Amino acid sequence: MSIVSDYEQLIADQTRVLGADHRDTLLSLRRLTEFQYDCGDFAGAIVGYEQLHTVRARTLGPDHEETLIALSNLGTARAMLGDYTAAIVDYLQVYDGRVRALGTDHPDTLRSLEMLASARGSAGEHEEAAADFQKLLDVRTCLHGGDHEDTLRARGDLIYQRGLLVIAQRNATKPQNED
Repeated sequence: MSIVSDYEQLIADQTRVLGADHRDTLLSLRRLTEFQYDCGDFAGAIVGYEQLHTVRARTLGPDHEETLIALSNLGTARAMLGDYTAAIVDYLQVYDGRVRALGTDHPDTLRSLEMLASARGSAGEHEEAAADFQKLLDVRTCLHGGDHEDTLRARGDLIYQRGLLVIAQRNATKPQNED
């Protein structure tokens, strides 16, 4: 038997005996999902993270940290498959939830904003990514000052996105070669 099928049988047994929402059932589902992700089975991981997110949102609430972690992991798995549109939606929900639950200055909120900005950049949404990195830079500058490594990284990411935006704008205005 494979690890995946072993986990699937365990989860089926736990669901039958303990229930689908039991902490041990959810632990097994999370472990299976992480195993699939770590093995590069991002499609399989997406299914697991969707299930975890659904249960956690229903049982713990949409802004609970475990719910937001499952949603963030779902976004990351989607991004790994190149589905940046879905990843952006997930990361935006995580960011908004963390702003409500933790505030705008919390390190987890800022990490969520960074992930959202990066996904937008990967999707070619350089203006939106630059705006997010500017927001991140502003908060980190206020919190840590201009010489902190997190502030410097945010500044570098902002410059990078602005550069990609300039390139995209230049490419958009170039005349196409006629064959």
